Amino acid sequence: MPTRFAALLFALLPLAALAQEQAAELVFESVALEVGEAVDGQLVLTNLGEPQQPTLVAPPGLELQITNPRPSQSSQTSIINGRRSQRITYVYALRLTAKKEGVYSLGPFTVTSGGAAHRTNALNINVKPATAASRALGDQYLFAKIDVTPTALYVTQSLTATLTIGVRKLEIDGRLTEVGSLLQFIDGRSSQLSVFGTSFSSSEMSLNDSAGGKHPYLLYRNSVEIRGEKVGTLGVGPVFLKMNYPTQLSRGVFGGVEASRSRKETARAAAIDVEVKGPPEQGRPADYTAAIGQYKFKVDVKPDRVELGRPFTLSLTISGTPLDGVAGPELSRYSELVSRFDFASDELTGDVEGGGKVFRRAIFPRQQGEQTIPSLSWSYFDPTSEKYVTLTSDPIPVIVDPPPAGASATMVELPLAGAETNKNGLTVLTGGIAPNYVDANAVLADHSLTLQAAPTAGFLLGPPVVWLSVTLVTRHRRRLTSDIGFRRGRSARRTALSRMDAALRLVNPADQWSGLAHALTGFICDRLNLPPGERTPAEVRDLLRERRTSDPLADEIVGFLQSCDAVRYAPGAVGSASPAQMVSKLRTWLDTIERSVR
Repeated sequence: MPTRFAALLFALLPLAALAQEQAAELVFESVALEVGEAVDGQLVLTNLGEPQQPTLVAPPGLELQITNPRPSQSSQTSIINGRRSQRITYVYALRLTAKKEGVYSLGPFTVTSGGAAHRTNALNINVKPATAASRALGDQYLFAKIDVTPTALYVTQSLTATLTIGVRKLEIDGRLTEVGSLLQFIDGRSSQLSVFGTSFSSSEMSLNDSAGGKHPYLLYRNSVEIRGEKVGTLGVGPVFLKMNYPTQLSRGVFGGVEASRSRKETARAAAIDVEVKGPPEQGRPADYTAAIGQYKFKVDVKPDRVELGRPFTLSLTISGTPLDGVAGPELSRYSELVSRFDFASDELTGDVEGGGKVFRRAIFPRQQGEQTIPSLSWSYFDPTSEKYVTLTSDPIPVIVDPPPAGASATMVELPLAGAETNKNGLTVLTGGIAPNYVDANAVLADHSLTLQAAPTAGFLLGPPVVWLSVTLVTRHRRRLTSDIGFRRGRSARRTALSRMDAALRLVNPADQWSGLAHALTGFICDRLNLPPGERTPAEVRDLLRERRTSDPLADEIVGFLQSCDAVRYAPGAVGSASPAQMVSKLRTWLDTIERSVR
């Protein structure tokens, strides 16, 4: 009996180990944050099957985002005592931002995969108040400030928001040390820049601390234009900065200097609320079309003389700012214009020309003689005076001549029963738009029917060519939708270039090299339709050689990947080139691989 029990237990051990691997786990780099600080995390799903995208709701005071709606996937196969096992992992990348001081419970969350529901672990998140800033900026090693002009505006108007970051210059062993841009020591992954980008101008200034000491600072500024799209409150910020402020420097891998020792410095700029107002209801003109700004209105008619049956071109020009969304006047509102002219009643669409928006409409006179384009008006709201303004055009006289002889103002219709007809079976009625001919026998009297080679060929070949083009485009789109491998291969180069750009935006040079290596190996996997995941230099060499890539190119690529792996431990491993300079070489490799691997 004991022997049989032991045998059964031994047989169940692999299943028990597999059950332990099955998990839905929530992991973050840190669970202690300051207000405004952000931290990266992961939702790791092991051996649960392909999941449905989960809905993760954080408690008030925290903000949680999934930064990759499609999880990354990796697999690992192992053989132990002749038994083969496989572990498949799906990973969602997360970003957690602390909004308010407090202690929060994050999770557990429910994840659905394979029709079954699984629960994650729960985490306690401790959010501390932001580091208090002293009254004097000169007491701080790092500070941030947001300025907004104006702080109240009308919808469709724009404001200018400026972020200023101040960093005290490095003073090591009693001496000022120049290290280029101090922004390189900002922890970009833990910082939040709100609407502000990463392009800053720099200047210098001195600030006094609370004890009267003077310290030099580098100021970095970035300004953005923000348009008020809807009525309500528009928040600009907040901004949170986390910096590894150097206290000791050493020679860097690529010839510069880097922080061998540092201390944590944080800064926070509170959000500024901007009031976005709508134009008032009181005093609003009937022809108001929601334009807010300052404008001019002009009406032109060309030509000033036409024959009956031919149109005038009525042009209405609105100049000023802003022009986005500006609509022209509704012509059907003017009874005098409607009674004298025929025109389409659909909404006018304008073209931006020379600082103005021009609305054009063809209008057909109803009768001959001297006519008048009546006064037209257009209204807008002036945010400076906070009043409505109505602009009115002057009446424009025009002349409508009779139609030329032989083409009187007639309209041709099929005869009605009992109506007097001519020998061609046509009834001549007065009114309407004049035809070129009223005698049907004269229509083709002086015209011979001929087919010219080029136009005829184009007419006959056009439909088949259009059909073939549409068919090819439809098949291509269908393949992009249904064939994942084909889609990955077609977008491999674009994806790699995007990853390279993202790598160059990283602060740490070592991270930049790692990002470039990831972009290159990811391109190879996408191009060859291989499962995503990290590839060793040796695996990359084998893959390239299997696809008959030249040995020198394969060796060059593998050497680059090996250098990137060793960059943290072997100074100078990638030579004297910078990551930005290496991008050109990587682009050449991408093009070569793309041509050789089909």
